[in-house]
Amino acid sequence: MSADKEGFRLELAPLHGVTGRVFRRAYLAAFPGFDSAMAPFILSVRVDRLKDTHFKDLCPPEEGGITLVPQILGNDAAGFLATAKVLADSGYPEVNWNLGCPYPMVADKGRGSGLLPFPDRITRFLDEVCPRLGPRLSVKLRLGRREAGEILALMPALNAYPLSRIILHARLGIQMYKGRVDLEGFGRAAALCTHRLSYNGDIKDSGGFEARRTRFPEVQDWMIGRGALEDPFLPARLKGLALPPEPLEAIRAFHAELYRGYRAILFGPAHVLDKMKEVWTYLGRNIQGASRDLEALPRAKTLETYEATVERILSKGQWQEPRPEELSHK
Repeated sequence: MSADKEGFRLELAPLHGVTGRVFRRAYLAAFPGFDSAMAPFILSVRVDRLKDTHFKDLCPPEEGGITLVPQILGNDAAGFLATAKVLADSGYPEVNWNLGCPYPMVADKGRGSGLLPFPDRITRFLDEVCPRLGPRLSVKLRLGRREAGEILALMPALNAYPLSRIILHARLGIQMYKGRVDLEGFGRAAALCTHRLSYNGDIKDSGGFEARRTRFPEVQDWMIGRGALEDPFLPARLKGLALPPEPLEAIRAFHAELYRGYRAILFGPAHVLDKMKEVWTYLGRNIQGASRDLEALPRAKTLETYEATVERILSKGQWQEPRPEELSHK
């Protein structure tokens, strides 16, 4: 995964329940700038339980002109290997191991960020997986589950394995997605890492991105999630690409394709509305002049009401580029 002519690569982060197949296709067709995307995790499954439906959200390895990386969540080496083999046979050259999921229902079972306090469990897993794995293996993780020192104990161990890269979210698991990122903690971990390293965490505007690039010149890969959902023009802005003269028209086209896609695969209006409303919790944050309709949108009970409300938002609203963030030095 080499850097492009700008000297860096951008990757769409996996947001479980949001950045699935329908979303990725609509988003990547409407908004340029990303070089790759990581799919939301699928659970590792042993051979006797593997079914085609388990992989239904994963498109071919090339999606929208960019590389798609599948992510696996699990702590069982045999199940991970069986799941990864199916993905490798489908043409995926890389799989990612999720060591960062912060949700208690996952972490409390010793998966995702719940493994971070236990380097011995992680090394036993990698001892079994790495010699038998076909595709490249990357790892996505956090600074720790409860303490940032957890990554400092783990990173030297990870250096001993043939990982293709490490994606590090600069938060603890117990933070979920709240509070400030810990840039000092990321820097301490980066100093110990001998693998290719990707930064993840609260990239929301050009100024914050450039400040991080200056602070961490060793980082060439940058993963963006919520910031790119709130401002879908951010990846293009960071890459110096042309921006649309009418931003809300670009959002209108994206919305139409996303809405059509969900209506084609989801059963019943309630499921469609749930998906679309969740997207608007991000997308609506930078639309000015339509506050009443944005507040009314979550209360829409029918597709007709939803459609009329969205039309008012896109007709009356104005797009406002997000304000520059205040960087934390913690």
